[in-house]
Amino acid sequence: MSPIEHVIAAAKAIAINGHTPSVALIKGRVGKVPMPLIVQGLQQFKAIPKSEWQGIADFVPTEESENKPQNNISLTEVAEQQHKMQQQINQLMARITQLEQQLEQQAEQQAEQPLAQKAP
Repeated sequence: MSPIEHVIAAAKAIAINGHTPSVALIKGRVGKVPMPLIVQGLQQFKAIPKSEWQGIADFVPTEESENKPQNNISLTEVAEQQHKMQQQINQLMARITQLEQQLEQQAEQQAEQPLAQKAP
């Protein structure tokens, strides 16, 4: 199937689903087809009477759209990721506590210094 035929088939599929074919909808279906071909295919499709749509090939998604990564992550993997993130949060909280204690100690040491040493 040529790219222009692919565009026309996509426009037919969109129209059969009850939507008005547009450049954006077709682009979403056909993927990396040059925009001028999409516009040309859409114009050709609009010129075809509805009674002759049966002569248009059915839309078949390209490999590009079929190979989109699927988000099929298992519950076990989610639990493992959550556990790792919780460990990192705990480590960060411990580090924050440690830094706060160091800061308080420094503030106490500065407060204990006699005022005479601070004056020029």
